[in-house]
Amino acid sequence: MHKKTFWFAFAMATLLVTALSTGQEIYYLFFLLMLAMLVLSAVTVLWTALTLRVDIRGVKPRVTRGEALPLIITAKHACLLPAADVRMVMAMHDAAAGSNTITAFLPPFQKKEFRFVMRCAHRGEYVAGVSHAVISDVFGLIEIKKHIKRKTGKVEVLPRVRQQAELEIQAGDTGPESRSRAAEDASSPSGVRAWQDGDILKRVHWKLTMRKKELLVRTFEESAKPDTLILPDLTPVNALEEQALFIEDCVCEICLGAAQAQLLNNSPVNMPLTAAKPYEINGRSIVDVPRFQSELARVKFDSSYSYEQVLASMLSRMQRTGGAILVTPHLTMRIADAAIRMRQMGMEVSVFWVSDAQREEVLALTGRLRLAGIDAHVVNPWTAEESA
Repeated sequence: MHKKTFWFAFAMATLLVTALSTGQEIYYLFFLLMLAMLVLSAVTVLWTALTLRVDIRGVKPRVTRGEALPLIITAKHACLLPAADVRMVMAMHDAAAGSNTITAFLPPFQKKEFRFVMRCAHRGEYVAGVSHAVISDVFGLIEIKKHIKRKTGKVEVLPRVRQQAELEIQAGDTGPESRSRAAEDASSPSGVRAWQDGDILKRVHWKLTMRKKELLVRTFEESAKPDTLILPDLTPVNALEEQALFIEDCVCEICLGAAQAQLLNNSPVNMPLTAAKPYEINGRSIVDVPRFQSELARVKFDSSYSYEQVLASMLSRMQRTGGAILVTPHLTMRIADAAIRMRQMGMEVSVFWVSDAQREEVLALTGRLRLAGIDAHVVNPWTAEESA
């Protein structure tokens, strides 16, 4: 009950007691007038709530982070009694006070159209539409909330693709596995074929050429491109909620950009997502990029394992890995040491540190990585630009 309603009811009770005590008709008149106002308010609010119809159009299932989603909302009611402006509250995440509410006067039997722009500032899954309507009478005595059923839709806000260079890995460069193949004879042909323009003479199989009376060229099996392992740090971000969302967005967009750069060159990509419910995304060509984008939009930063533990658990799968891309907002000496061990195993390693740390701290960690032959980057989460 609102304060205004409470004091209105208190005044009615006072008038009734006074009328019964004194028998004066004027007090009965004022009491009946106030009672009529209360009944009129209740009838108006209930009638408006029962006949209110809200519809929404323009909800897209997917948008990219940073885009604005325009929504078209129509509303009408059939109450003939005067009602106050109807407030329609939008179902939004982290909306600023007042920015998620549409307040409008709705004449009876007239459909009115409103436009609302939903800002998609962060990746994730959100609900878009009208959550509920707040209806009040012209006196402001009674106010009720009506939930608008089935007038919302799910919107998946996808991370943006951050453009970045490919981690160059040579075919056959598979870290420890390359050493086991070092003694193999790379000159052993796998077959022969007919001569084609552009072939070099030293590949001609002269014995078979003389026997078959046509130029035959040796063919060799090319090693498949090794896997690229992309490891995002999914431990909870220790920051204010809005700051943490920006950092999480930046981590996901770096991972997505790295995956696209590798897949553009048909390099196989494996991305273990070590959240509370761990799973892995695999891709072999550029057509797999939308799947990476969708999964990174939904992943939660709620891993129960530290990033150091995740890196240690991945060492056992390095036999078929030619390169590793580490993306973390928590770069420490232990993480740097793990990256250096990967580099010493023969892999190409790239480290992305999402941070706005001071220059001295940045130089201490990135300098250690670069001296070990690791490609180290520091990305500012607020601007998404490299700061060192």
